[in-house]
Amino acid sequence: MTPETFCDPLYTKALAELVMRIVQAESPISFDLLSSEMLEMLGITKNSAKLKARCDYLVKYSKVPFSMQSLDGEDEGTKILWADQASSYCISPFYRVPVLGGKPRKASDIAVQEAARAVLDTAEEQLGLPRQSLITETAKALGFARAASTSDCYKLCDKAVDFAFGQDALSIDDNGFITPLETN
Repeated sequence: MTPETFCDPLYTKALAELVMRIVQAESPISFDLLSSEMLEMLGITKNSAKLKARCDYLVKYSKVPFSMQSLDGEDEGTKILWADQASSYCISPFYRVPVLGGKPRKASDIAVQEAARAVLDTAEEQLGLPRQSLITETAKALGFARAASTSDCYKLCDKAVDFAFGQDALSIDDNGFITPLETN
């Protein structure tokens, strides 16, 4: 498909259906990842502001539920798309890791809810960890080699720990070890 055809209003309905199929298969998925995947699927190699705006229109046209996520509180954040709105309020039932030898997704492309699942699994595997270690080990579980305290992956994992506590999925003992309350 050419960029001109992609922007043609005649194809809006079919492209909106493609958006829905991608979101249903990969939810939660960031808007940036969805738009680059969709353009790649259609054989469009360059992503321009016009194509990104068209993708944004297709997402709005599809009425895909989304949440905004900011890792540092300074930027406007990343739009995370969901198969259903209810999923955005709870810990994801799974988290994804990169393929063997592959690079991890950008931390901003990973939903806090998905990283919270990695937090719970890591805390359970390790039989509890101090907060700092839990953040570092969660980053490793998500495929990141390092998690410097100023990095986006650290910020994501820190927010994921807070989210899991907010969902009453974690507890902390008198020694500062964080463990899951129950298997989720």
